[in-house]
Amino acid sequence: MDAQRMRRFKTLLVIRQHELRLRIKDNQQYARGAEPEPDIVDQAASESEKGSLFKRSDREHQLLRAIDSALDRIRAGSYGACLSCRKDIDERRLAAIPWTPYCIQCEEAF
Repeated sequence: MDAQRMRRFKTLLVIRQHELRLRIKDNQQYARGAEPEPDIVDQAASESEKGSLFKRSDREHQLLRAIDSALDRIRAGSYGACLSCRKDIDERRLAAIPWTPYCIQCEEAF
């Protein structure tokens, strides 16, 4: 992969990383600052919303770890190579999912 494409993927990853960190921080502040609801129905709705928020936050943390790992691979010079078979990951796949560590064939095999 040429240097220009590598910089483009790095920029995409850094932007996504920043967005996720902000969203995670906002979600945590919202969850901590939510006032207790006086009505039992409102309490149930609030708890359901918090549960959904925590699930989303967990997925966002997983994605953030994947992005951090992709940025580590860029620094190490191994970005774009499948972690399983070591073949180059198709650039169309990287364009769609720039944090992916696996080529489509290895991903499907898991």
